[in-house]
This record gives sequence, structure tokens and C-alpha cells, in this order.
Amino acid sequence: MKKSDILWEADYRYNFDRDLFVNPKAKKAFSIEFVDDHPEEELRQLIQESTDDKKWQFYFNYPPSVGVRRELEKDLESVHG
Repeated sequence: MKKSDILWEADYRYNFDRDLFVNPKAKKAFSIEFVDDHPEEELRQLIQESTDDKKWQFYFNYPPSVGVRRELEKDLESVHG
């Protein structure tokens, strides 16, 4: 199974504007680089991981700065809110 298939099965959709796999219900987003660089089992674990429903969780190889995080949250809320 391809890594993108794992995300699709977990209701993640690709956001072309941000190059992210996003699940607005779970409030999680995975960067393409993160998906490429991490094994399938780790992706499955992170998909299942419980998070605070009020705050977005971003899975990037390098955490976004506070400003970028704020911009991403605002953008994702407006598109997927």
C-alpha cells in the first residue's frame, strides 16, 4: 500500500495550495516531505494519535514558525472550517 493510500483511507485529502494532506475533522495536516521521509507504520500511528480537537496538529520534518503556523491555521480553517 502506498503512503498516500493510507492517508486517503483515513479521510485525508490533498490540499494543492499548501502541499499538505489534511483531515479537517481530526485537525491534522501532513506535509509531503514528512510523508515521504517517514515509514508507513509511523504514519499509521500518527493518524491514530489523539489530539486536542481545538488546535491543528502539523506533521512537518521541521516545525513551522509561529507565524507560518498561524497562517496555515487561518487558511485551513477558512477552507475546511
